[in-house]
Amino acid sequence: MNKTMKIWLSVIMLFVVMLSGCASPAATTSAAETPAEAEVSASTEAPAATEVFAPTTEVAPTEEIATRTATSNVLILATTTSTQDSGLLDVLVPEFEAEFGVEVDVIAVGTGQALTLGQDGNADVLLVHSRAKEDEFMAAGHGVRREDVMYNDFVILGPENDPAGIKGMTNAVDAFKKIAETQSEFLSRGDDSGTHTKELSIWKKAEIEPTGDWYISTGQGMGEVLTMTNEQQGYTLSDRATYLARTKEGLDLVVLVEGDKDLFNPYGVIAVNPEKGTFINADLATKFIDWIISVPVQEKIASFGLEEFGQSLFIPDSKPWKDAKAAEQTTAAAGLKISGLLAAEKTWSVDELKAMETMTVDYTNKDNETNSYTGVSINQLLDLAGLNAEAATLTFVAGDGYTADADLAEIRACTDCIVAFMDDGSLRTVLPNFKSGQQVKGVIEIQVK
Repeated sequence: MNKTMKIWLSVIMLFVVMLSGCASPAATTSAAETPAEAEVSASTEAPAATEVFAPTTEVAPTEEIATRTATSNVLILATTTSTQDSGLLDVLVPEFEAEFGVEVDVIAVGTGQALTLGQDGNADVLLVHSRAKEDEFMAAGHGVRREDVMYNDFVILGPENDPAGIKGMTNAVDAFKKIAETQSEFLSRGDDSGTHTKELSIWKKAEIEPTGDWYISTGQGMGEVLTMTNEQQGYTLSDRATYLARTKEGLDLVVLVEGDKDLFNPYGVIAVNPEKGTFINADLATKFIDWIISVPVQEKIASFGLEEFGQSLFIPDSKPWKDAKAAEQTTAAAGLKISGLLAAEKTWSVDELKAMETMTVDYTNKDNETNSYTGVSINQLLDLAGLNAEAATLTFVAGDGYTADADLAEIRACTDCIVAFMDDGSLRTVLPNFKSGQQVKGVIEIQVK
């Protein structure tokens, strides 16, 4: 992108931020987003019927931008500040540029402003996090394709001494009520971002219109708001990724409220409608979307922050990623793996297990019903894998994530403990005289610890 274009883009964004900062959040209302269960992917989160996409201001395409052609090697990505402040884009964007031999011009603003840029043709692709607004954007014809990318969650932060007394609460609405009741200082982004939209939805559910000296609308991005909140030892709402990234820079705010389903935070990527002009780089936008939702890139997202913070800052959520994981579970469910403290890890298909020496045992369940099961001795499988001397425990893992532990010595003494074959092709443990919780249906792995 030439220098003149970049200058124009900077001027546009400064103009947008200044105008949006003039609006007082105290006088702003926003319909609450429909809550999404944290375990449900963003693709199933229904938008609130009354929440609509409302641009903060109109930004007409400049003459410089309009001269771009569809064959340009520059992609304009408008995105939320959290993807920038967390450092994720510093990892992903250079790899995309290198792989496709292009330049990505990142404009990191609030989600509302990013959507405005897309509506006015001042961006090719958007990476944002306000699902209801994204759906409205698509319904209005401003976008031609939207895909789930990832999710994380919002957290309510504050000082260690917690003057509002919200620490440990699990309901965001109740926490906001206590902050308002105690008039503890709360810093709002006030910038029509996805985080700001979420904050307003919580105030609305609390039936509170925040006003007064205690409520400060900053008109700033997430990183700046965290810095200000830290300096003033107040409270704020933040996405977890940006918060964790800023703790490495001396931020001493602490997470006081988390885990509420209302704090679920999905991200989506949207291709801007190329009918807005020939200057929209639809080809690169499509390539970017295909790239960021691909399994290899989703794996990079899954690992981002894992080593540094002990947890992923974003959880992959694209359809290709979910399809790949479902296929892995299906494959795993079709056999059995033994891993851990062994001479060698082993994996057998169901057919391979059935070809081994089998045995039939009776098992009486907790309802006093007795059934016969045919399968392979667990001790036979352990012998084939070769136990290490320090092994002491077995963990049986089911395909749905359920786990159960058993003492290795007790299993070794059990002559009729088996991995049994089920009619649907799955496997289960049958451990006569062991607890019912140790009878694991759909077992796919035995971990030796």
